[in-house]
Amino acid sequence: FFHCLGHIYQIVLFLNVIIIFLGIIFSFFESIGPIEGIYFSYVSALAIGYGDIVPHTAIGKVISIVLGVVGMILFGIVVGISTRTVILMMHPHEGHQHD
Repeated sequence: FFHCLGHIYQIVLFLNVIIIFLGIIFSFFESIGPIEGIYFSYVSALAIGYGDIVPHTAIGKVISIVLGVVGMILFGIVVGISTRTVILMMHPHEGHQHD
């Protein structure tokens, strides 16, 4: 799986950094601890949405929307890579280009 990441690894890492950063910013504006903010970020980005922490400020709500979009992008990348990996495992000859 990981050998198929290639340059996508940097994108996934960058998206995770964004999620953590937004969690810390969220915690500041919502007056909660940074761990709770990061927890909220991942719960929101992964579309789990337990509802135990909710945004009360306008900035917090905007951050929640951004987290949803980042989560969709991250999920799409993971699904795409996983699908490609399974296809290449089932049909290894399809991964090679012929000139």
